[in-house]
Amino acid sequence: MILATKEIIEKSNDIEEIKGVGEQFAAIQQSLEKAFQSQDALAPEEALRDLLSIYELYLHIESESNPSERYKSLEELERSVEAFKTKYKEFAPKEAVDGIENVQLWAKISRTMMSVKFYTLAASVEDNEVKQLGLFYAGLIDLLDIAENYLSFFTKRGRELAKDLAQTFISYKTFEDYTKKRPADEITSQAIGIRNAAKALLWEIDRHDRKIFSYKSLYEEANNAIKTDDKKELLKTLQSWREEYINELEKLSDN
Repeated sequence: MILATKEIIEKSNDIEEIKGVGEQFAAIQQSLEKAFQSQDALAPEEALRDLLSIYELYLHIESESNPSERYKSLEELERSVEAFKTKYKEFAPKEAVDGIENVQLWAKISRTMMSVKFYTLAASVEDNEVKQLGLFYAGLIDLLDIAENYLSFFTKRGRELAKDLAQTFISYKTFEDYTKKRPADEITSQAIGIRNAAKALLWEIDRHDRKIFSYKSLYEEANNAIKTDDKKELLKTLQSWREEYINELEKLSDN
């Protein structure tokens, strides 16, 4: 298991796992410029300079290869965004605030993903079994936390890597041996906690992927049928939608 988890973590890439937000900066800039048209000319210039500083920091993070420096820069980006929000919250338009908050959220998720890697890699070289399991558990809990709240920010590759990691822990036979040979001790408790966290993570990812398929694609099919005024096609789509909904409920009950 140690080798498998280490290989999964080492082949992962923050930039490919989490959706970037670089394209949002142009929209934030346009929103600020529009809002400041009727105000003192110095205000938008200052706001745009501050925004440019945040954007330059974002570009630096995207190109930074040193994990430690990248982590520090992510923390700095979060602080910079918070200062920006505080400074301009009185007159910045909602679109700009929402956009800059997405940048801040991206930094938070990326930083948490790095923490998960640090925990897992540290566990892979830890000799003490109790400490090793504790590190694995801490990493999984951090990953589960962001998966429960921000899984839509993950790319498909990111979800697949998280899924591979969860499945590795679930399939680790030694966890079953712990409960048989060493009941009620600290290692058994940690092993059970790891398996439960891994199962919860896998369930979150599966639920997210099923939701994308079940609702978005079928809604688009129904919407297209309505536009073409094809009642037979619409009925067929709605029946498909109903069947898919029932299947989803059955899968959830199985978990």
